[in-house]
Amino acid sequence: MFNIHSTEILLILIIALLVIGPERLPAAIKTAGLWMGRFRRSFYKVKAEIERELNTDEIRRQLHNESVIEEVEKAKSRVEGIAKETETSVNKIVSSENFDPGASQATNDQSSEEKSIKEELQEVGDSVEEVTKQIYSGGENPKLVKESTEKGKTSSEREIKSKNGIS
Repeated sequence: MFNIHSTEILLILIIALLVIGPERLPAAIKTAGLWMGRFRRSFYKVKAEIERELNTDEIRRQLHNESVIEEVEKAKSRVEGIAKETETSVNKIVSSENFDPGASQATNDQSSEEKSIKEELQEVGDSVEEVTKQIYSGGENPKLVKESTEKGKTSSEREIKSKNGIS
């Protein structure tokens, strides 16, 4: 505790013998021993009390940590429960016939729009055919007749130009 060696203790005893004297030295040693015992006991009491306080703080920390861990575990279990519920509901939705009613409705709307567009195109095509039949009811396509006359003119013009020597 004090790191006093035996030679130092012997030196202290010799000085005490000279100062106190041989008659009072045994009583002084006894009193010094009592005081040293009291000092040690009080020192150990303080040390034990400090350790107990530190241990109490440590226990409080452990209890706090345990309560925090318990709260974390509760939250974890709640999250896992919610995840399982979500997974089961998603699996039910996926396994049902109407996987996504909104998407199927949109698909139906789109297919009906496609049908209506096809019907309109068919109607326009029919009306174009009717107009074409009315125009060509004479039997000849006026466009083709016009082209053939132009071709005829060009060939006759060529003949005239070739006779005159113009190329």
